[in-house]
Amino acid sequence: KPNKISSLIMTTKNFCNSPECEMHTFVLHVGLRGNHSDEKIEALKAELAVFLKTQPENSRNIQQHLVGFLNVLLDRINTLVWVDKIGSSFFIVISVQDGKNMVVWALHQSLNRLRHQASKVVGQFLTDREQVPLLELPKVLEEDVKDFIPTHGE
Repeated sequence: KPNKISSLIMTTKNFCNSPECEMHTFVLHVGLRGNHSDEKIEALKAELAVFLKTQPENSRNIQQHLVGFLNVLLDRINTLVWVDKIGSSFFIVISVQDGKNMVVWALHQSLNRLRHQASKVVGQFLTDREQVPLLELPKVLEEDVKDFIPTHGE
């Protein structure tokens, strides 16, 4: 007959085996920004980050949401958005009528390990991958931290 402790251990072991309870985040990288201002790029990234927290599984929903948001943000009617899901990540191309196109990657990053959570905290305060060696972190963490540094495009 199982006692309370063994039942608790079994429940804990099986607690997070499903994809629904996976801890994750999306790191946003802007590869191409057109001639858009820093404010507009940051607004786009903020909107995308919030949306990905609530509906990360459906590229069509992301596309429809971004078209509406960008038409307001950029004061344009003819904004086209193409979203390609690659694994759990997204590749987003934004085509603007005047040719000031943008490319954004929303890279899925697992947070199921403490080292990934710590890397995320450190990475979000850095602006360049070249800063990582200056922190004198253990070598095993350097690449993880670099994965969480957002980029802003050129």
